[in-house]
Amino acid sequence: MTARIEIAKLARLLGEDPARFGYLARVPPADVRAVRERATEVLFDANRAAYERIAAASRLVPNAITASVAQRAFGPVMCARVASVLEPERALDLAGRLGTTFLADVATHLDPRRAGPIVGTLPPARVVEVARELVRRRDFLTMGRFVGDVPEHTLRAVVTALDEDSLVRVALHSDSHDHFPALFAMITTPRLPAFLHPITADDDLATDVLPLLTALDEPGLRRLAATAEELSTVDRKKLRAAAERTATTTGLGPLAAALGIH
Repeated sequence: MTARIEIAKLARLLGEDPARFGYLARVPPADVRAVRERATEVLFDANRAAYERIAAASRLVPNAITASVAQRAFGPVMCARVASVLEPERALDLAGRLGTTFLADVATHLDPRRAGPIVGTLPPARVVEVARELVRRRDFLTMGRFVGDVPEHTLRAVVTALDEDSLVRVALHSDSHDHFPALFAMITTPRLPAFLHPITADDDLATDVLPLLTALDEPGLRRLAATAEELSTVDRKKLRAAAERTATTTGLGPLAAALGIH
C-alpha cells in the first residue's frame, strides 16, 4: 500500500479533505495506518454505552418499525454506530429492510472492526446492489474495507457484477492485500486487458497499484504477464517505469519479464 491511499483512508475517517494531510506523504504508510487504527478505536468506542442503550430500546418494537424510524429520524451515522453493537442476526434483519441508497450511506460509517458479521451474512444480491451504488458514487474506499469480510460466493458475485476499473480500485483500497490473489483469480482471462487499461492510462494509479500486484501469487502473475505481453510498447513502457519508480520490480516475477525488466 502507498501513503496516498492510507492518507485517503485517514481523511475519510476524520471527515476531512485528504489534502489537509499532505504533510504525511513522506511518512511510511504503515505509520499512517497505525494512526488511523488508533483514531478508529477512539472515535468508534466513544459513547459506546449510549449506542448500546439505543440498541436495547429498539428491541421493544418490531424490526419493521425500527428500520422505518432509523431511516427517517436517526440518519446513517447513528444507524452505523448502533449497528456495530447489535447482535449480528438482528442487524442482518434490519439491513434487509433498509433501502439500497440508505444502506450504502450506512456502510460508509460502519465500524470496520465489527462490520464483518453483518456484511458477511448479507445475501449476495443485496451486497451487489450496494456495491453498484457505491461504484456509482466512486466510493471505492468503503468497498475496499469489506473485501475480507464477504464469503467467496458473495465476492464472486461482486467481481462478476463490477467493471474492471472498479475492481482495480476496490482491491487497491482493501485493508488487507492477502485477499487480492483470490479476488484476482475470479477475474476471467478475457477481462484482464480491461483490468490493465486504467493502470496504463493513469500514472498515479499505476504508482499505487504496482505494489499491490506484488501480492499476487505465481499463477496470477503469469496470467497478468501473458496479458501484458499483448500491450503496446508504450503501455509496457509506462508499467515498467511505474515498477521502477515504486521499487517493485523484484516482486513481479514473470510480469517483470513481460515488461522487459531484467
